[in-house]
Amino acid sequence: MSRHVSFLFAAMLWLVAACSTPRSVTTTSTATSAVATYTVAIPNVAAEQFQVVATIKGITTDTTTYFFPIWGPGAYDLVYFGKYVRNFTATGANGEPLKVRQMDSSSFLISGINGVVNLRYEVKDIENVPNSAWFGLSDIEPNLAFANTPALFGYAAGYKEIPHTVTYARPQGWDITLGLDPIAGQPDSYAARDYDELVDAPVHMGKFQRLEFMVDGKPHIISINAPEPLSKLDMQSLRDTAQRVVRIVSNLFGELPYKRYIFQVFLADMDEASVSAFGALEHANSSTYRMPFVKGAVAQSLAEVLAHEYWHLWSPKRIHVAELGPFNYQRGPRTRSLWFAEGLTEYYAQALLARNGMVSPEKIIGDINQAAESFGVRRQREAITDLSLRVAEAPLFEIIGLYSKGPMIGFLLDAEIRLQTGNRKSLDDAMRFFNEKYGKTGMTFGDDDIIPAIEQATGTKLSDFYSRYIAGREPLPFAEYLPRLGFTPVTTYDTTATFGATFSADEKGWMVEDITPNGAAAAMGLQKGDILTEVQGGDNQFSLTSIPPQFADMLASQLPPGLTVSFLRNGVGKQAEILVKAAIVEQKQWGLDSNGGGLGAQIRRAMIGA
Repeated sequence: MSRHVSFLFAAMLWLVAACSTPRSVTTTSTATSAVATYTVAIPNVAAEQFQVVATIKGITTDTTTYFFPIWGPGAYDLVYFGKYVRNFTATGANGEPLKVRQMDSSSFLISGINGVVNLRYEVKDIENVPNSAWFGLSDIEPNLAFANTPALFGYAAGYKEIPHTVTYARPQGWDITLGLDPIAGQPDSYAARDYDELVDAPVHMGKFQRLEFMVDGKPHIISINAPEPLSKLDMQSLRDTAQRVVRIVSNLFGELPYKRYIFQVFLADMDEASVSAFGALEHANSSTYRMPFVKGAVAQSLAEVLAHEYWHLWSPKRIHVAELGPFNYQRGPRTRSLWFAEGLTEYYAQALLARNGMVSPEKIIGDINQAAESFGVRRQREAITDLSLRVAEAPLFEIIGLYSKGPMIGFLLDAEIRLQTGNRKSLDDAMRFFNEKYGKTGMTFGDDDIIPAIEQATGTKLSDFYSRYIAGREPLPFAEYLPRLGFTPVTTYDTTATFGATFSADEKGWMVEDITPNGAAAAMGLQKGDILTEVQGGDNQFSLTSIPPQFADMLASQLPPGLTVSFLRNGVGKQAEILVKAAIVEQKQWGLDSNGGGLGAQIRRAMIGA
């Protein structure tokens, strides 16, 4: 990777917790006898290319357009996978060449068809794409291959709904995991009922460790690549943690809506991967993780992200707005409701684990305090619905808002429902309602249907909350809600490393909003309006666009001495040596009211277990 970070910066783990959008509700195809068959091979691992051979039978026209997706559902960024396809050729049933004309980076016009099209092409290893994360792309390395399968497969216009099969010709000695159902009697061959299902099953091949466990009679498989083999203790702990996550989340919905489930886990040393490459992506019955290798604490480091991705089995895989299925692979998603699909997911990933003793109360309270400082003081720069609407084009540092502000909206929305109903109803009831009405039926809904559905499920009035804090830009109302939940203001004093400045996110880095007199930033010569872009020195070089500015002081505590920062002042590039000062900081925070009781405390304990 191009960027190198030699110090541990664990707070970045949640930077990209991307989610995969749901598979579509299949519609009836007019080509009822058509089928598509694929074979994927890696003839030469060192060449870092997938070789794909396909046959599509039952095409009823003499001309068709074969499309490659421009995005992988859930990763949201626009990749244009067709740009990485090489040597695309087409022949007919008897091997006769068909005319192929490339229309653009994503489509090929094929002419002269007589019922059958045979395709052959190669796909480059595409692990590095600007503003895209590794787990939404593909990768081939000496002992592993991974592909988020929109990178491998396209579709003929009008033939997405036909049955698909794929055979993976894995290199000798390699294992394989993927979410598709295996075809009996055909080794390494798998069936998909349509194109959406085919590309919703990433493939992991390689020499990896494997874990298995059962929940309610259904198998769950974990495939693991790491810088070194996991110890028996780490393996057992990971199995136990994943099993607990499956039970905790599925118990809320009362079902396991799959035949088997696959966790594909890729662990990397911090100094071998760009911080923006960490995160995860989920699918209909599998999920993929690119996370730091924390030796001796693998399960602890993965618990919350496992819960996040596993929750996505329901929302938005099965519970989703119409914009998120059936998919349009030639246009990125346009929805105002990713606060629901992503923000509520992250709320539940933390809250459910906290309720069951897998996340400490101190951690949850710390997150609430950080959010109250970030989102509860000043007017929001952008409504989360507006951020959601432009997520396909937004840089990663802005998308983070879905995973930081979003869960706090979930926390406050749950509190509002419980307060209105005396804790008789909750957001849990709303999610079960969504699953019964939409998840189990395949029906979809619109952005504007979400709040009315929650109101119907809980008997509450939420339009004012929505207009002010979700579709609006008012500060999140922590000061109003927390005292009603048995929290009380406390004052603490902390000696911490600090830059002595506050920053806001800018597309080029961090913009200086305010500077503390006599602080480090002032001594560095920084001024309000400067935009910090990059840190460099020694083996360290990384862009600040990939790190949220709210982590500035946490970053300051990790930086080795002797680094410089590049910044822009009125468009002119400058540099300064980084200075960090220790300061005694008085912090006004929220803590649990030891004298509190009654309904508010009951609600708080029901929500976060503390």
